[in-house]
Amino acid sequence: MTHRRRTFSKPTTTSVLVLIFTVLFAPQVQAGLLDSLLSPIVSLLGAVTSLLLGKASDDIVQLASGPPDVQVGVVVQTYDPPDYTDLNLLQSLGGTLTATHSSIRGYSAKISAGSLEQLAADSNVERISGDLPVRAHLDVAYRAIRGDQAATLSGWWGTGLTGKGVGIALVDTGVQLHQDFKRPYGAKQAVEVEVVGHETGLQDYFGHGTHVAGILNGNGAASSDSLSFRNFRGLAPGAQLISVRALSPDGTGRTSDIITGIDWVVKNAGTYNIRVLNLSLGHPVYESYKTDPLCRAVASAVRKGIVVVVAAGNDGAIGTGFGTITSPGNSPSAITVGAVDDRNTVPAADDVLAWYSSKGPALVDFVVKPDLVAPGTWIVSTRAVSSWLDTQHHELTLQVGDYRNDPVNAAQDGSYYSLSGTSMAAPMVAGAAALMLQKDPTLSPATVKARLMKSAVKDQRLVFESGAGALDVYGAVTATGTAQNAASPLAMAGSDGFVYIQDTAQLWGSSWTQGAIWGDGKGRAAGVSLTPVPQSITSGSGFIWGGNSGARSLIENPAVAGSGFIWTGGRSSLSSTSGTVTGEGAVWVGDGRNRR
Repeated sequence: MTHRRRTFSKPTTTSVLVLIFTVLFAPQVQAGLLDSLLSPIVSLLGAVTSLLLGKASDDIVQLASGPPDVQVGVVVQTYDPPDYTDLNLLQSLGGTLTATHSSIRGYSAKISAGSLEQLAADSNVERISGDLPVRAHLDVAYRAIRGDQAATLSGWWGTGLTGKGVGIALVDTGVQLHQDFKRPYGAKQAVEVEVVGHETGLQDYFGHGTHVAGILNGNGAASSDSLSFRNFRGLAPGAQLISVRALSPDGTGRTSDIITGIDWVVKNAGTYNIRVLNLSLGHPVYESYKTDPLCRAVASAVRKGIVVVVAAGNDGAIGTGFGTITSPGNSPSAITVGAVDDRNTVPAADDVLAWYSSKGPALVDFVVKPDLVAPGTWIVSTRAVSSWLDTQHHELTLQVGDYRNDPVNAAQDGSYYSLSGTSMAAPMVAGAAALMLQKDPTLSPATVKARLMKSAVKDQRLVFESGAGALDVYGAVTATGTAQNAASPLAMAGSDGFVYIQDTAQLWGSSWTQGAIWGDGKGRAAGVSLTPVPQSITSGSGFIWGGNSGARSLIENPAVAGSGFIWTGGRSSLSSTSGTVTGEGAVWVGDGRNRR
């Protein structure tokens, strides 16, 4: 796309007034909310009248209305790759450059709130988003998902699937050098890249990344001797682990650092044969995935042939839990993973959706998420000794006697601890993807995603709760079929009171029907009946709205479809992944809802 550089344009107050009228006449807005809706908008008029509202995410618009001298972290996306002209403009406005990016066109910077309007007026600026804070979100689970059976299969590297030959990148808090990550001389060792921190070698001050890495790549060496009666082996111990430390010692970080980490992964994918990227982290949804810089970076990685697996988020206990998927889990191209509690048993019959697991649909765009679920409750994995998690929650550390017949040392601290969260579920799926790619390196990210979803163990929960079902590693590595595209479909609330889902057979290919992906009994436990989408919907919204959908979900489950918060297209107001969600400022301005 070619743009004439250095032209400035400012909208009139008309665009602001159009937004106000949209709020006033949106049928979802109840009279009691008018004051709360109008008050912040009116207060914005003076400061944000000429700000290019279409270029800024909601959080940036809010910041622009505040004190002008407050420094704001931003991710600026540009039409053309940023050059010296863009950086000179940033400097002239008193801003400082944080990083330039390659997985998206743009850069990260800090700039005063009072200069945001001038920055937005630059013709090369496509979007300004907040540099938002992100947070880091086995033995029984390994067998529950049939990882032990999958390991016996053969891949192109020889007998036994271990992920050998596949590089798995983990953007997280880092990885401590644990016994389970040491490999024999001559084998490929784990490596670490520091986006934050400058230490040599592996390190993890928080402890989250080490635990996730064990689920991905631990070989169980510390629980494999003759005295051990439990073994904590990861899904893909033969893969090469690439740790990208982009979160701080307290488990938090910035969007810009995560994007910088993804930049590195994409750039170095060929060197390490990185085929899988795990992101057990996220931030609240503040804008469409089409403009969210983190979602765009994920999409860029997928286009480069990398399977991106993302944790759904841990906000399932907030309100009804619906609409709490975090970014970049709302990206249609990502594989977004929720969590189940396997009740510490191998059979799946007693598995339940974890209370904390975030549910869909994703806000703003109504992407059907999560894509599938995996065990995430009380998962035992590698311990980062003396890390924040280890010291502040030492009760989670296993004693030696919990997994070894060693009376002398039974009461001593062991090499593992247990954590819960969708952060633990995501690497199970990422590890399964590595086994699939070892077995057949020609698989595309779309095919990996489609096979994972199709082979998942089907259930009767709502599609917004458990997606296509529970991970079945053996089923995934033996699945067949190819897909050129496996973008998660969109949902919409029709004026008839029903919820409709785009037809995956039209989106992905004829063999990927909704019945094949989600199962014919999907939602039955909540009274959902899968029925064909009526012609009144397909004729107005296009052929991709064909197929079946949960036509009774609005009536039978008002927590999902009856919530004006979800279906008004509002953003999240979560300040963190343990905050609260409100929809009071939400207005419907999109084109996804059928108003017939």
